[in-house]
Amino acid sequence: MKMILAISRGSFAALAGTLLIPMLAHAQEAGTPRLGLATGLVLSVVYGLVGILLLMIGYKIFEWITPFSVNDALSKDQNRAVGIVVGAIFIGVAIIVAAALG
Repeated sequence: MKMILAISRGSFAALAGTLLIPMLAHAQEAGTPRLGLATGLVLSVVYGLVGILLLMIGYKIFEWITPFSVNDALSKDQNRAVGIVVGAIFIGVAIIVAAALG
């Protein structure tokens, strides 16, 4: 039983080492700037705000090209089809923004 446990620990250590060493080597490549926690948080907030701004611009463009008021169709008429299309546009724009910012 002790031998099986020793083999299991050795296998786990070998597997962990095999997976961690390339990741650490990649993370500390020469010439790669190291970002601190505060810088990473600031960049996340900035990218999030840029993404929200681009989603709003996409919505305004959709509202501009439709021959009816999207706001009225959503709020007054409660048109589910318009809501589904607006949701699909949000998802599509979000995928594009994520690919561009990523």
